[in-house]
Amino acid sequence: MAKILKYNIRHTTTYQYEENIDACVMSVCMQPRDHRRQVVQSFFIQTAPQATFSVEFDAFGNRHHYFDIHHRHDRLDITVHAVIEHSFDESHFDKSELPKDAWSKLIALKNDWDMWEFLRPTALTTVSPPLTAWIDSSEVNRETNPYKRLKRLTELMFDSFEYLPGSTHVDSTIDHFLDNRKGVCQDYAHFMLAVAKSWGIPARYVSGYLYDVSEQAPRAENATHAWVECWLPNLGWIPFDPTNNQLDDTNLVTVAIGRDYRDVAPSRGIAIGGASSDLEVGVTVKRELTETQTIVAQQQAQQ
Repeated sequence: MAKILKYNIRHTTTYQYEENIDACVMSVCMQPRDHRRQVVQSFFIQTAPQATFSVEFDAFGNRHHYFDIHHRHDRLDITVHAVIEHSFDESHFDKSELPKDAWSKLIALKNDWDMWEFLRPTALTTVSPPLTAWIDSSEVNRETNPYKRLKRLTELMFDSFEYLPGSTHVDSTIDHFLDNRKGVCQDYAHFMLAVAKSWGIPARYVSGYLYDVSEQAPRAENATHAWVECWLPNLGWIPFDPTNNQLDDTNLVTVAIGRDYRDVAPSRGIAIGGASSDLEVGVTVKRELTETQTIVAQQQAQQ
């Protein structure tokens, strides 16, 4: 039976400048996507100082909100509020559907234009000699089933690396992550993307939000998160979260997909006036029962 979950998300971003700037031009990628299990019920974005937005879609179908402010200001606040309905069916990913000739079908994708971007390495997902040595020493290649190999890679990364905020930055390389064995979710994602692509498995970077159901703090940055989706024959795009060793997207809200972090940065822009700035981000993710779930829960309690 499918579960229906509703997520209420509030995402605030503040740029505090050392002194007044003359103007700014910004791009924001924070509007969640609709997909087969996720429906955006509402989305709202505003800024202070107030701005007028234009919206464009990129090549991957992500929405980018653009705005500019042409008067002096020393602070910029961006506030996003979204309500998402997420359905999850535990039988959705039936691994028995993976064909016996899965590897042959994957090899054939090298001539598939739709998959080309997700098979080609980027500057942040390039396989280096140290990464090749890690793959060989881990013996993860011994697993012949593509899904089980990816599953094993997810487990191995979770056990091999330490999640440590502040240990890397947005342009950190895979080799830096591998040398220090510490990083954040985008480092885990870039690492897994590089390995999956080296096997000929299409893989894409996913940005979004993580809802933590445990009593411990989630391994995510202020509840913003990044993970990987890999394409497998007969199954389509399957989520893998090596940061938390999760193999489904029950507690994940997808915002954008791309080749790496640079395609889906939540905000970026130019400040005209030369002042440096401090960035502060705050995210809250709340989950609530839908009306259908509430009725079912009440019925079960009465039995």
